[in-house]
Amino acid sequence: MKKIILLMIVVSSLFVVNNLQAQKKETKTVCFKSSMDCKNCEKTLTNYLSFEKGVKNLKVDLETNTILVEYKEGKSSDETIAKAIKKKGYDANKISLEEYNKITKKEPEKTN
Repeated sequence: MKKIILLMIVVSSLFVVNNLQAQKKETKTVCFKSSMDCKNCEKTLTNYLSFEKGVKNLKVDLETNTILVEYKEGKSSDETIAKAIKKKGYDANKISLEEYNKITKKEPEKTN
């Protein structure tokens, strides 16, 4: 009986450690200059990218032809997001957050 209780404690502690490690994954932001030319392009990319693994926040802007994606590290990567954009037939030229803010004329966002 003591062995069973000890085993249950060990297994439950492993679950706790695993959950703590999962919570430590940071959110990363990547920005792209794209080649959209109509509202349907914007809608297509928004719908498609919102289902990419790890995506937490997404801003697709036709007016400035920019895409901002926040995703969980370990679930996705800059390259994976770029491939998804290209798969739909659009350019995915990576730009810095500073360039994105300049193009969209926004105040700089805090980065991690």
